Amino acid sequence: VTIAGDRSSFVIGLIENRAKEVGVAAFDLRSASLHLSQYIETSCSYQNTKTLLHFYDPNTVIVPPNKTAADGMVGVSELVDKNYQASKKVTMARGCFDDTKVLCFVFTYWDIYSFSYRVN
Repeated sequence: VTIAGDRSSFVIGLIENRAKEVGVAAFDLRSASLHLSQYIETSCSYQNTKTLLHFYDPNTVIVPPNKTAADGMVGVSELVDKNYQASKKVTMARGCFDDTKVLCFVFTYWDIYSFSYRVN
């Protein structure tokens, strides 16, 4: 991901479960800071999620594959499609959002002291 000019430096990961709990991970590429949020989306219009997306104005949004919820709500993937065409959308399998697997990956492949990627 490249950053040009005043464009946002945030990459955001969004996921939700059946209980409408939404998880947001916003990584700032300029400062290497990570902002984490988890909340229950109480609005059919996904207003909380829209507000966070508007605040971060991400250049890239990572979401699981598009799936309409059982109650007819559109889900975060379709929300990104409909409202944030300026952001690049990357689709990743739901398993990639597993926090335990991510920690294992980080400790296996990343040197957390120098923030560099190791290849075994």
